[in-house]
Amino acid sequence: MKRTCKLAAAALLTAAVTVGTVTACAAAETAVTTETYAYLPDHSVYFYDVDDGYSWAFREVDTLAVAGVIQGRGDHLFYPRNAITRADFIVMLDRAYGMSSALASGAVTAQQDFSDVPSGQYYAKSVAAARALGVATGTADHRFLPQQTMSRQDAMVFLKRTIDRTELTLRDGAITGFSDAAEVKSYAQEAVGALTSAKVIGGTNGKLNPNAPVTRAEMAVMLYRALHLTENGGSGGAVYHERKDTVNLCIGAQSYSDVVIENYDPSVTYEGLVQYSGLHQDGSTMYVSIDGAHAIDRTAEYKNDTFTFDTDAKNDGITGDYPAAADCVAIDAGEPYHQIAEPVSTGSEYRTCYPSIRDGEVVAVYYVK
Repeated sequence: MKRTCKLAAAALLTAAVTVGTVTACAAAETAVTTETYAYLPDHSVYFYDVDDGYSWAFREVDTLAVAGVIQGRGDHLFYPRNAITRADFIVMLDRAYGMSSALASGAVTAQQDFSDVPSGQYYAKSVAAARALGVATGTADHRFLPQQTMSRQDAMVFLKRTIDRTELTLRDGAITGFSDAAEVKSYAQEAVGALTSAKVIGGTNGKLNPNAPVTRAEMAVMLYRALHLTENGGSGGAVYHERKDTVNLCIGAQSYSDVVIENYDPSVTYEGLVQYSGLHQDGSTMYVSIDGAHAIDRTAEYKNDTFTFDTDAKNDGITGDYPAAADCVAIDAGEPYHQIAEPVSTGSEYRTCYPSIRDGEVVAVYYVK
């Protein structure tokens, strides 16, 4: 899994420090003016099992993966349907909000350890920090139950407590509009009300499913929205605003998240291979102009550092022989997205592909195996 740069996740959490949003990955050059091609996936570019069936979660999963907040379990697998344990939930909260750093810096004071959290476990520091911050309170007999699956309502309680330790304010909200609202336990009602009011939680088919286990994909979406909360001012509290004009995109070896489309058109479906121009960064936000889509439907042969493309069926002039640029890469647009170090020099055909040509040379060829 190649990640050429990492997103800045959130500012480190202390007792009262503003948590920033997940920001776009900065490229080696902060401005690209040469018109070329980008790939907008309809699936995770890191995990095979977060495919196009996860249209509601793959962008969030990838954004947090690039930020280092979530990780797979080897072989490019994320196991999105699996229930998340209480230990792993706290580890993800820690990575996103920097709870361990707050504890290490002395901003908060360590509390008595949970009896069922051995110091050598990978989650021990995260749990200790969460307890010091009052995020994880455990049971009456000082246990945390790290391997127990996290219920959706408990996840909301932990997340609400974490947000409360930032400078963001969540307004109180009534649990209305959900057919199973009565199933929310009394201890969780405040958190559920606040997070549904802030649009961090939207429910499924009119239900909250408060006692169901929270899956790893659901956790990613929940945490992504929490990290993108913005204050409305006054007494409105922080709210998550979904933006239709932002995309995750890949350009060569770089991956970018939360890129704003400057010339956004709500009638256009932004996915697949597209021509772009004007990629640039302003503050923590990346912007791009998207000029047109192209199907990955060429046939090409690569031999002696030269690509030979098939007939000009699209009438766009891409036919015949083109030399490969010195830094040319071949990029697999399947799952997961990756590139080989250089095109295969054996005469192998790229049966489904499309080239990015600059100054008469192929700088990248996007292909599907």
